[in-house]
Amino acid sequence: MMGVDGPFIAAVIARLADAKFNLAAFGVAFSLGMFFESPIIMMLSAANVLVKDRRTYLKLRRFNNILNLLITLAMLLVLFPPLFYWLTERLIGMPLEVAQLTRRATILLLPWPAAIGYRRFYQGILIGNHMPRRVAYGTVVRLGSMTATALLLYLFSSLPGACVGTVALSAGVVMEALASRVMAGPLVSRLLAVHVAEGAKLLNNRELAAFYFPLAMTSVLGLAVYPLMTFFMGKGRLPIE
Repeated sequence: MMGVDGPFIAAVIARLADAKFNLAAFGVAFSLGMFFESPIIMMLSAANVLVKDRRTYLKLRRFNNILNLLITLAMLLVLFPPLFYWLTERLIGMPLEVAQLTRRATILLLPWPAAIGYRRFYQGILIGNHMPRRVAYGTVVRLGSMTATALLLYLFSSLPGACVGTVALSAGVVMEALASRVMAGPLVSRLLAVHVAEGAKLLNNRELAAFYFPLAMTSVLGLAVYPLMTFFMGKGRLPIE
């Protein structure tokens, strides 16, 4: 179901003005979002393994919140105009018009990484407690929210297509994150009532980072292919008509 995101958004953008430039800008913005999302994806696995009681829930939640904040700040730093235009125009070789459009679209994608991290944390708790079907329900919420947002903006706004796409993606993942939290609510209450679960390990910050770092690097290396593809495709320097 998650694989529907890209083709659907591309279909909407293709029906708006300046489709070529907007599709290009959306593609770059999406690849950047995927890259910044990558360190937090494995939070599902970490929550699945580690969250067993009140202590481990609060500890990993705090770690997740800090990591979400750092990733969002890093994304903000990349959006700083001198750095962003150096990356897109000089390093990748994008035309200025596409680079400007990409920056606008990426700004609207800022909620994406933190929402992914928030969602993955609670999805890990759901799966760890044998409720994987609720993860699928959350994906349905995401698709519905994304589709509704994209169609409303398509019909009633003057936003460029790339911005329509990133707003729709952000809206979908935020709603999915909230739905995951709601569905995990009874489990969270149960966890908070258990002060020390049998066999649960409370790692300190250094140990927790050492546990999570290899997981994060796995997804970072796997998803780094998207910005690398953008880099090499940008070197093609397609002319602007």
